[in-house]
Amino acid sequence: MARNGRARGEAYAKCSIVGQQEFLICYTGKTCESWDIVFWRKRLSSPGFQNSVQEDWVAWLPENKHRVYEGVVREWEHAYAMLSVALNEALSHRAEGELTRARASIDIAGAMVNRLADPLLAAYQTLESRGRQLTITPPVNPLSPENFRGATAQENAAWNQLLHRILFGSRSRYLHKLRVLDMTVSAAADDFQEIAGELVAGVQIHPQESWSDLITLHYDLNTCFRETVIILKSFLRALPDSSLEAFRAELHDSASVTRERVRPKFSRVST
Repeated sequence: MARNGRARGEAYAKCSIVGQQEFLICYTGKTCESWDIVFWRKRLSSPGFQNSVQEDWVAWLPENKHRVYEGVVREWEHAYAMLSVALNEALSHRAEGELTRARASIDIAGAMVNRLADPLLAAYQTLESRGRQLTITPPVNPLSPENFRGATAQENAAWNQLLHRILFGSRSRYLHKLRVLDMTVSAAADDFQEIAGELVAGVQIHPQESWSDLITLHYDLNTCFRETVIILKSFLRALPDSSLEAFRAELHDSASVTRERVRPKFSRVST
């Protein structure tokens, strides 16, 4: 028997604290040199300890931050509602055999998609630049592929999910999620516009698939929109009051600039 009542070669674990990190170390061999770190976390007593996403979501915002949050989200909701109404009308007209009216409605939807995508993309840029300056980085959960329908969006979410497990730093996780959301929204908006334009022009070889793709893209844009709302609230919770007005102004200015998008090299959406 080894000391402390353990047989030689028996695996055991111990908790070690180094600085502000707490490690669970599993010794797997006959000597203390054979070990693996199997779990680590920031100590709860650390001054930099983060709230969880769930805690931030149900938490109260001060009045000044609540006004900014409500104003921004209201604009996003309005843009999403206009896109949804136009798409639903197009689908209804098509189901009733009114193809001319369906094409007119989908033409409107194609124009409306950027009303949602542009502010979201501007928000990702502002949240990234301002997030780099925060002492405490807003917490994020990884994207879940199950919450998306399109192949491109699912692949992007799976990539974010994988790197979330690899990237230990909270700032790296936060920035990576923003970049993945940016790519996903940009690709979805581009695809939506392209497919809508082809349907209006009547050049689609497989129109049934194209209409299904629009539904898929609308679903994925909605998922990205809801994820962004969650990030925004966590960001505002971490933002110092002294920086609130500068953030609001930067977000407003970014959203007012017409986006010059470069189409990402992604495959066409598939269901």
